[in-house]
Amino acid sequence: MIRIFAVSGFKNSGKTTLCRKLLSELARLGVRTGYIKRTSDEVLDDDDTDTSAVERMGVASALWGTDGLCFEEAETKPFTPEYIVSRYFPDAEIVILEGGKYLDLPKIWVESGEPRPAGVRGVFMVYDRGAAGDGKLRFGEGDEAIIAGRLAATVRGSYYRSSKVYIGDRPLPMKDFIADFVRGAVLGMLASLKGGKDPQAPVRIYLDGEVKK
Repeated sequence: MIRIFAVSGFKNSGKTTLCRKLLSELARLGVRTGYIKRTSDEVLDDDDTDTSAVERMGVASALWGTDGLCFEEAETKPFTPEYIVSRYFPDAEIVILEGGKYLDLPKIWVESGEPRPAGVRGVFMVYDRGAAGDGKLRFGEGDEAIIAGRLAATVRGSYYRSSKVYIGDRPLPMKDFIADFVRGAVLGMLASLKGGKDPQAPVRIYLDGEVKK
């Protein structure tokens, strides 16, 4: 199941900065992510381009350039976060939606000094760049890794960080039971060595040299 979390707040509160930090931390943890930015502005191309002309026919269109791909799809029926995620991010585990303060989604509210509107529901975390967090509900600048870890746990389980394997500086994604298996196997082997039983600190293993085939 793909989890969608909204990062909501007022304009210029720091939503985009927090989204980028969370996406970076989630990528570091090996979590597959997607990103949606909700805006009240019109976003479809009004110029007389091929894609905009086809889009006005009610057909989803794509502009394929040397630097990437841009989709256009008219709102023939009300879009929902679930529809967008299923259509464009089917392989994601977590999708961060920036904005959407009134959408029915679990939210991280970014404080800006203004009172939160009464109609905003689903806030389960509060982020305030100007204040220290309590590690439970409120978080401050520098706590982005903790927040990302909480989000990752919703799709990977509470033990997803029981072990990590890096290929170079890239984390190798592992399911919960694989991470637990790797951890158990390594600790089991270390237990047979002098000083290797029940290590109190994180265990680091470095493998150097070429692998011979």
